Amino acid sequence: MNSYRRIQVIAGIYLLIYIAALYFSTGVQAGFKLDSNQLTGYVSCGLLLAVIMGSEFGKQLRIKKLFSILILVSCLIVLGITRFNVVSFNEAFWYFILFVRYIPFIVLIETIIFIFDLD
Repeated sequence: MNSYRRIQVIAGIYLLIYIAALYFSTGVQAGFKLDSNQLTGYVSCGLLLAVIMGSEFGKQLRIKKLFSILILVSCLIVLGITRFNVVSFNEAFWYFILFVRYIPFIVLIETIIFIFDLD
């Protein structure tokens, strides 16, 4: 698997984990709660999903590098929303905290490898 595909897969896994964190940490049997706090998280996940889907259509190397940077920025936005407590979570979020906090750094490393062609 090349670096570009790894960036897409890791970002997709991050998206799924973050949506699961949002879903399970909204309360007991609440499901998808779309109040002002949770909605920010879902909108940022939608942005990440749109960038991942758009990256499938990149054919030229320059466009792929641009999309890899956009995926990285989208992952960092989701991380920033979590880090600065824009989205409120309850105790169930702690099951996902390790993945939510550290997967964007894996995307960062893979993006650096892809952009500077260190493969």
